[in-house]
Amino acid sequence: MTKQRALILRLIQESDQHPTAEQIYEQARREMPGIALATVYNNLIWLAEHEKIKKISFYGGKDRYDKSTVPHIHLICDRCGLVRDYPSEGLREEMESRLGFPVGYYELAIHCLCPACSKNEASNKNF
Repeated sequence: MTKQRALILRLIQESDQHPTAEQIYEQARREMPGIALATVYNNLIWLAEHEKIKKISFYGGKDRYDKSTVPHIHLICDRCGLVRDYPSEGLREEMESRLGFPVGYYELAIHCLCPACSKNEASNKNF
């Protein structure tokens, strides 16, 4: 694995976010100033194709990258764009039981307001 690829993979694995390519690039430049944005994109493609990371595309937003390659739910804040993982153990089995046929890979995104945005909205209503 190249130094650039290893750096990009490590940055994603250490992140508690679901960063965009641009965010990964900005972080990578701090450690490897000569890295090019095209190098980041090319390595993200390779890492996703080799199932080291998961590329996630949300309607109306930039592609993001997830360290978890197993199916799970994403909670997306409609105000600030924060993306969080939500466990989905048993969901596949429940769907297969209800549908009566096997379920392959699934992607599920739930739109909501994160706790910080919910709190801000509640405090703004008090004015």
